[in-house]
Amino acid sequence: MGLEPNYIVVDGQTFSKTKLVLDNHVYKNCQIDACDVYYSGGQYELIDTRVTNSRLILNHPAKGMYAAIQIFKMKSPGSTIVAE
Repeated sequence: MGLEPNYIVVDGQTFSKTKLVLDNHVYKNCQIDACDVYYSGGQYELIDTRVTNSRLILNHPAKGMYAAIQIFKMKSPGSTIVAE
Protein backbone atom coordinates (compact mmCIF):
# COMPACT_ATOMS: atom_id res chain seq x y z
CA MET A 1 0.00 0.00 0.00
CA GLY A 2 1.60 3.29 -1.14
CA LEU A 3 1.17 6.65 0.46
CA GLU A 4 -0.61 9.31 -1.54
CA PRO A 5 1.15 12.67 -1.69
CA ASN A 6 -0.34 15.49 0.35
CA TYR A 7 -1.43 17.89 -2.38
CA ILE A 8 -1.94 21.60 -1.97
CA VAL A 9 -5.00 22.38 -4.09
CA VAL A 10 -5.17 25.76 -5.80
CA ASP A 11 -8.52 26.33 -7.52
CA GLY A 12 -9.70 29.13 -9.82
CA GLN A 13 -6.82 31.55 -9.35
CA THR A 14 -4.96 33.74 -11.82
CA PHE A 15 -1.20 34.17 -11.51
CA SER A 16 0.88 36.72 -13.42
CA LYS A 17 4.59 37.50 -13.18
CA THR A 18 5.13 35.50 -10.00
CA LYS A 19 6.99 32.40 -8.79
CA LEU A 20 5.09 29.12 -8.39
CA VAL A 21 5.97 25.59 -7.31
CA LEU A 22 4.65 22.50 -9.11
CA ASP A 23 5.73 19.82 -6.62
CA ASN A 24 2.85 18.50 -4.49
CA HIS A 25 0.40 21.03 -5.97
CA VAL A 26 -2.81 20.66 -7.92
CA TYR A 27 -3.64 23.71 -10.02
CA LYS A 28 -7.29 23.45 -11.04
CA ASN A 29 -9.09 25.97 -13.27
CA CYS A 30 -6.15 28.38 -13.02
CA GLN A 31 -4.49 30.84 -15.38
CA ILE A 32 -0.70 31.06 -15.17
CA ASP A 33 0.94 33.77 -17.29
CA ALA A 34 4.53 35.03 -17.41
CA CYS A 35 5.46 33.07 -14.27
CA ASP A 36 8.56 31.21 -13.15
CA VAL A 37 7.33 27.68 -12.39
CA TYR A 38 9.76 25.64 -10.28
CA TYR A 39 9.82 21.84 -10.44
CA SER A 40 11.96 19.38 -8.47
CA GLY A 41 10.45 16.10 -9.65
CA GLY A 42 7.53 15.61 -7.25
CA GLN A 43 3.93 14.74 -8.06
CA TYR A 44 1.67 17.49 -9.43
CA GLU A 45 -1.47 17.97 -11.50
CA LEU A 46 -2.65 20.70 -13.87
CA ILE A 47 -6.41 20.32 -14.30
CA ASP A 48 -8.10 22.69 -16.76
CA THR A 49 -5.22 25.09 -16.17
CA ARG A 50 -3.71 27.26 -18.87
CA VAL A 51 -0.01 28.15 -18.79
CA THR A 52 1.28 30.88 -21.15
CA ASN A 53 4.56 32.77 -21.58
CA SER A 54 6.06 31.10 -18.52
CA ARG A 55 9.39 29.46 -17.68
CA LEU A 56 9.75 25.94 -16.27
CA ILE A 57 12.75 25.99 -13.95
CA LEU A 58 14.12 22.57 -13.03
CA ASN A 59 15.71 21.98 -9.63
CA HIS A 60 17.44 18.78 -8.51
CA PRO A 61 16.54 15.93 -9.06
CA ALA A 62 14.40 17.09 -12.03
CA LYS A 63 17.43 18.93 -13.43
CA GLY A 64 19.40 15.67 -13.38
CA MET A 65 16.55 13.77 -15.06
CA TYR A 66 16.41 16.37 -17.84
CA ALA A 67 20.18 16.13 -18.38
CA ALA A 68 19.98 12.32 -18.54
CA ILE A 69 17.20 12.49 -21.14
CA GLN A 70 19.17 14.95 -23.28
CA ILE A 71 22.33 12.80 -23.14
CA PHE A 72 20.35 9.63 -23.92
CA LYS A 73 18.68 11.29 -26.93
CA MET A 74 22.03 12.48 -28.32
CA LYS A 75 24.05 9.30 -27.65
CA SER A 76 21.39 6.69 -28.47
CA PRO A 77 19.89 7.38 -31.91
CA GLY A 78 16.80 5.30 -32.58
CA SER A 79 16.23 4.57 -28.89
CA THR A 80 13.10 5.62 -27.02
CA ILE A 81 12.43 7.04 -23.58
CA VAL A 82 9.55 5.37 -21.74
CA ALA A 83 7.78 6.57 -18.61
CA GLU A 84 6.02 3.81 -16.69
